[in-house]
Amino acid sequence: MPADVFVLTQNDGALFPPSVQATVLAKYSRSPLSAREIVKSLTAEEAEKFHDKYTISYGHSSVAELAVIPLCFENVSMVATKFIEQFQRPGYSEKSTRYQRFTPDNCVDPTGGKLLPHYELAFRAYEKCLQPLLHIAAMEFGLDASDHEILKLPKVKARAFDSLRYLLPASCATSLGAVMNMRDVRYLVQAARGSTNPEIREIGEATFRAAMSMCPALIAKADPDDFEPEIKALHDLPNNSDPVHVVSHDLPSDVEFDIEVKQFYGMTARQFDEHMAKRGNRQVPSIFKRWRVEMDITMDWGAYRDLQRHRRCEQWAEPLTALYGWEMPDDVIDTELEPVFEQVFKTYEEKYDELFDEYGHLAQYIVPMGFKHKSRFLLDARELYYLTELRTKPQGHISYRRVAWEMYNAARAIAPRTMKWCTAINPSSIGEHL
Repeated sequence: MPADVFVLTQNDGALFPPSVQATVLAKYSRSPLSAREIVKSLTAEEAEKFHDKYTISYGHSSVAELAVIPLCFENVSMVATKFIEQFQRPGYSEKSTRYQRFTPDNCVDPTGGKLLPHYELAFRAYEKCLQPLLHIAAMEFGLDASDHEILKLPKVKARAFDSLRYLLPASCATSLGAVMNMRDVRYLVQAARGSTNPEIREIGEATFRAAMSMCPALIAKADPDDFEPEIKALHDLPNNSDPVHVVSHDLPSDVEFDIEVKQFYGMTARQFDEHMAKRGNRQVPSIFKRWRVEMDITMDWGAYRDLQRHRRCEQWAEPLTALYGWEMPDDVIDTELEPVFEQVFKTYEEKYDELFDEYGHLAQYIVPMGFKHKSRFLLDARELYYLTELRTKPQGHISYRRVAWEMYNAARAIAPRTMKWCTAINPSSIGEHL
């Protein structure tokens, strides 16, 4: 009998409600029937009862992973999106700072308006520097900056906005799309409801209401969970140290690598080299998941926002602060705009301590994305290949490209044979954005 693969849909081609979909797929384990037959005798009410009994009462929470919903988070701060994106399994798409202009009108203030006046300086500088940076970007591409149509080119605007993002405070409102299974939605709601951050608690309540409209049985008892302690600080490295520091690793020596390849695949070192020569753009073999490396990373918060999206690894991050200095965008250095950026950074550096004393880590909402931030990544060699090869490509932001390159160099220095086939690209210059 040939394999039968199909999408489970209603007669009109529409998807079933998430609770019905999950119930049908869960019943595979206790029914000889096809999903087509199971769904014929199942109502939405029966699906809710099924989940109330088996998923909630009996604790078969994995069934909730079969119910998937698309969630849209709008008018949430960039701080909040980092909280939401800590869950590894969902798919996310967040509004980019590269392709659109930001304004202070929709900034988020978790203090009820007390921080709003502190956002103004950053946005005044953002507007002041926009046109000059468009001209700089055009000239860097060898284009006629006096031509207004040239300044509208996507690659010119993208390069200018890549520099401007260093000024944007973390309070900027953004949009985030997420496709999540109901198990993760439940975890998100519980953690958000238990947060000490008022904005995140509000997001938890809004997410609860949205999920209740789709899968009430799977979310109804998602009580606040405040068990996870909040991270205060990570590594204590000098601010002028290398951006990437290896904390621990089990990367193999060259000899150990060849021994394990022989054990796994029955290949000699030469045979494995010949096999890897045919890799192309495919992932490295699964044996690379055997070895992990833990790295402390100091980078500007804009770069962290980009690299944080690589969730097939473990991550820990400090709150954003103004304690570690800042990065200056390349196109601003040695131009008339550098003092403007520097004045913004110095002002927020001075403001931060006073606001932290009053508002704690809510003070991070005023901090521009150009400030340095500390995080820790624990990832296997296969994910390290993926991250460094993708995030050093010239289409990316130069800031995270440099960090990804240093991650590659740090691993290569320890295990050159393990990293032999990594095609990370040295980011010697800003590339053209697509």
